[in-house]
Amino acid sequence: MNRLSLLLLLFIAGCAVAKVLPSSTNLSIDQHGQRVYKDQVDDDKCHYHCTERDPSVCASNGQCLLKFESRCSMAAYNCRNPQKHFSLVEDHRCTKDWEPICLESDLREFGL
Repeated sequence: MNRLSLLLLLFIAGCAVAKVLPSSTNLSIDQHGQRVYKDQVDDDKCHYHCTERDPSVCASNGQCLLKFESRCSMAAYNCRNPQKHFSLVEDHRCTKDWEPICLESDLREFGL
């Protein structure tokens, strides 16, 4: 009887731990380097359905210029990266030497 009680107690404790601790496959790192679990992140918040018909736009983050495929793709980027916000600027600025065009290293840093 004692073994059965002990086994039942271990089973109940195991179930309780399984419900409290999130699965390690749901673990990811956010843009601030903090650990977050999938159930803590709203996936749909920044899920944009951008059409190909939108015109491309020129945008700046104050450091460099970047040509986005559309306003929608820029809004999706800004939603996912609020600390690295790009704002619309005149389209001709991406073709002239107003600010430097974002380099490949900048794009990796920005998550693009």
